[in-house]
Amino acid sequence: MTDQHRFDVTSSDGLTLAGFRYGTHDPALPTVVAIHGYPDNHHVWDGVAAALDGRANVYTYDVRGAGESEAPAGKAGYRFDRLISDVSRVIDAVREVSGDRSKVHLIGHDWGSIQGWHAVVDPAVADKTASYTSVSGPNLNHAGEYLQGVKGFKDVPARLRQAAGSTYIPFFLAPGLADSLYKRGWGQKLIETLEKRGTGGRVAEGYVRSERDFTNGLNLYRANMPGPFLKPAEATTSVPVQVVTPEGDLFVTPPLQLAGLDKSPKSRHVSVPGGHWVVAQNPGPLADATFEWIESNR
Repeated sequence: MTDQHRFDVTSSDGLTLAGFRYGTHDPALPTVVAIHGYPDNHHVWDGVAAALDGRANVYTYDVRGAGESEAPAGKAGYRFDRLISDVSRVIDAVREVSGDRSKVHLIGHDWGSIQGWHAVVDPAVADKTASYTSVSGPNLNHAGEYLQGVKGFKDVPARLRQAAGSTYIPFFLAPGLADSLYKRGWGQKLIETLEKRGTGGRVAEGYVRSERDFTNGLNLYRANMPGPFLKPAEATTSVPVQVVTPEGDLFVTPPLQLAGLDKSPKSRHVSVPGGHWVVAQNPGPLADATFEWIESNR
């Protein structure tokens, strides 16, 4: 595993976020900033970072409430304005600690992808971002447009498939329900069961999730859903966007992930083998696709 070096980032509301650099920084290489999803921490990127070693500088961080980062007092601290500000401040910190003022290349997975999508729509983040790679997570406004975009019977089956894959969301939104199960030790068992779907029974290995990764991260859902689904806002970006869809992802279907591609001036879609947690289960192809997109946008 590539050595990790920690640096701290102070959020706009005074939290300490734990940032990490894999290996040493080479100014001749492009810089990647990776955002993890739920219920993970930054270690989910270890395999991708190893696969990009020698091709890119890789930085990541623990999202507020996860891993080694501090958590806000309540769910309001997980709203998109805070999350987008965190992405912006992490980018600034990466440029400061590296001494490299070049634009960065963002990549996000699951809720990290959702955060990344919302971040690159913000002009302040877009101005610091050379490209974005989204894995298994849409901009929620794009998702709302897609879900409301039924024009005839032919559009219904795809929406029903996505609805089937999203049956866990009401469970996460219900106050206290998932929290109670997680505190009884069911979190890892539940996620391992979900990980096996679409992967032939394989689970992501090599990193550990803590109870706070499960419980705190529920506020990502509770602070930001279902508003954009019900009343989606316009969400365009100046950043080139690549959407990587895992072939076995049963939770976020390709049509939902691809819903926002027309909101970017330059985009492409790549499919890779793996399930929803492809970032940890099969990082090599994902790293290759990410590097190709980086090279085409340097």
